[in-house]
Amino acid sequence: MLNFLKELPNIGLYFSIWVIFAYWLHKNKHRLATLVITIGIVLFLVSATSYVPKKLIASIESAYDPIDFNHIDRSETYYIHVLGAGASRDARLPASMNLNQETLIRLIEGIRIYNYLDQAVLVTSAASTNEPISQAEISKKAAISLGVAKEDIEMLETPTSTLEEALAFKTGYGTDKNIILVTSAVHMPRAVEIFRDQGLKVIPAPTGYLYKEDETSYNGITLPSIRSLELMNIYQVTVLKSWYYKMFKTE
Repeated sequence: MLNFLKELPNIGLYFSIWVIFAYWLHKNKHRLATLVITIGIVLFLVSATSYVPKKLIASIESAYDPIDFNHIDRSETYYIHVLGAGASRDARLPASMNLNQETLIRLIEGIRIYNYLDQAVLVTSAASTNEPISQAEISKKAAISLGVAKEDIEMLETPTSTLEEALAFKTGYGTDKNIILVTSAVHMPRAVEIFRDQGLKVIPAPTGYLYKEDETSYNGITLPSIRSLELMNIYQVTVLKSWYYKMFKTE
């Protein structure tokens, strides 16, 4: 993927540019000043007050439900591919604590599925950035510490993107394996598209849902909050990456 898409600007940058532009228009008494200020305020309130960001996130996450074990044939062998999402390498900490929250949530779901199946291979993946130990290896060590047999774990240590993870799996294991794909719910639609474009048949196993409906979760309009802006940022990054892949079939 092009560098500007690898490090997409935070939505806060968009509003910072808007503030500067609106101030310049107002200072110069431009006839569009009032319109630009009004539009900016409306967009900020829409992005920062919970309801719209949560609904937009839900529109992506609803593409796939959590894995249904009733549709799994336990007599078959499955490759549970847990996609990477980041890790640190603090020597003081056990491997599970070095995985970032998103990676750990994915790994836990992968282990849950592994424990259900009679014949399963847990596949961890993702390279490192100028580090001696890959994210795949950290995930492997964490999985072993959480009860997965060492001999049941395979690693893909070179991928740096979802497309590279799909290509690495295809190169290492072919296209005839039963794959259970584990990643965050908001990432799953693009991940499934990428894997299927490589001729890989996957069973989606989304996890880490950001939108939840229960008695303790309020999903209506709230006061402006950083969390709402974060959700809107996740949405815009997800959509832009999806558009880019659909257009160019690369990351």
